[in-house]
Amino acid sequence: MRAAERGGLLRMALWAALAGGCAEATVAVPPPTPVPTVPDQMGDLWGMVPAEADLVLFADLAKLRESAWTRASFAKALGEGGDRLAEMRGMDRVIFAKLPLLREDASVLVGQGRVDRQAIRSGFERGGPVRFSTYRGAELLERGDEALAFVASQAVLSGFDLAVRAAIDCNVGSAPGVEAESWLRHLRGELGRGRPAPPVAALYVRLQPATREELMREMGEGGTLEAVGARIDLAADLDAHAIGVVRSELEARDLAGRLGERMRDARARPIVAAFGLTRVMESLRFAPQESEVRASLHVSQEDRQEIAERMALVADMLAKMKRPQDPAPHGDEKGRRGP
Repeated sequence: MRAAERGGLLRMALWAALAGGCAEATVAVPPPTPVPTVPDQMGDLWGMVPAEADLVLFADLAKLRESAWTRASFAKALGEGGDRLAEMRGMDRVIFAKLPLLREDASVLVGQGRVDRQAIRSGFERGGPVRFSTYRGAELLERGDEALAFVASQAVLSGFDLAVRAAIDCNVGSAPGVEAESWLRHLRGELGRGRPAPPVAALYVRLQPATREELMREMGEGGTLEAVGARIDLAADLDAHAIGVVRSELEARDLAGRLGERMRDARARPIVAAFGLTRVMESLRFAPQESEVRASLHVSQEDRQEIAERMALVADMLAKMKRPQDPAPHGDEKGRRGP
């Protein structure tokens, strides 16, 4: 699967990368006799994310499918995805990681759940000629520089060939994983402090110079950021927490102040009240803490209902405005033109 296609995973379509390309093609080589895979020793899904990752996105699809906040969106996405997403309905958790040290656009997707091997394998094979082999006991399919691997009985890997192999190396303990990296360990620890349950979604980024430059161009902020972590927790309410790591306490105070001022300006805009976002925006806080900026956001169930109703009302009004006006009755038209 091409890197551009996998970028859609960051917009809550994470599972699509496992399906591979959709173009019709013929498998060049028949699959070999199945070889027993490694025992089910994968344990934590994080144990298969290579240390070279500088962006890691985690999503608990099982929780997202059941949450009142996201249930309808998931059902719509699966319905519109048709056959391409059908085989991913049983996937419970996924991690998407970018590994630019292997190649600029290199990435790997790690999925865990009720893996439908045949459906996933068939989707990958439709993208072009496939080579079949094994690597460290895992069934490996390769197409160009893309790879698909089945690890244990409930895990699947998809992405850049070298990234998939690196993930398998991590799984068998022959290569270090990203969990041991100090930047990620710090962010996960701080964001998880006092929250015993895992997040429903989380994002961790170690910023590279090019990323900081892009943030400055797009937002005018982020030039001093070293790393960013965020997590979302869903129950009846939604809670989001984020940490931005900078180089000094002075930079943290400066960044927190600027972000707070931007939010105050945004809260004064009429559209915020029109969409029922006032309480949500007021809940957003930025606080400096040593060399970090910490942010939190709370959206209640009542806020969600009000926002949904107001957005539906605005959407209905826009639809009516765009609807072509009915033509005048023939008789009225004649009356205006005269006898």
